[in-house]
Amino acid sequence: MSQMLKGKSIIVTGAGRGIGRAIAIMLADAGANVVVNDLGASAQGEGADSSPAAQVVDEITAAGGNAIANYSSVAENEAAEGIVQSCIDTFGSVDGVVNNAGILTPEVWSELTLESWQRTINVNLTGVFSVMKAAWPIFVAQKYGRCIMTSSPAMYGAG
Repeated sequence: MSQMLKGKSIIVTGAGRGIGRAIAIMLADAGANVVVNDLGASAQGEGADSSPAAQVVDEITAAGGNAIANYSSVAENEAAEGIVQSCIDTFGSVDGVVNNAGILTPEVWSELTLESWQRTINVNLTGVFSVMKAAWPIFVAQKYGRCIMTSSPAMYGAG
């Protein structure tokens, strides 16, 4: 296990499943302290389930890494501030954010509803803004911070 990120504290949104899960585990394997953020909603952004984030934390800690779960929605500004604060409270700093949380709009364009559109925008775009708005002053004050954004082929739309 490389310790390239030892002592660094990194938030990964949407880290309960898929790419976010893999990123969180990789960062922990590299020595980072990881906030595994995931509301546990469905791929369409409905519901909540704490087990995906909790399972990733269990896997990281069983392998000797440091991680905490955070079950907040990135789509809510105060909750996003809480995600960043949980990293500071637990690990003492925030050195990076991997903005990975996202949902899929299941409808084809001609059947897309305004509600579905707004839910997607709130998670996929406003969520990035809200988390980074909370983390940015910390990055500026410490003159250091990293921000990574992920994307998906879902941008090509449903069939």
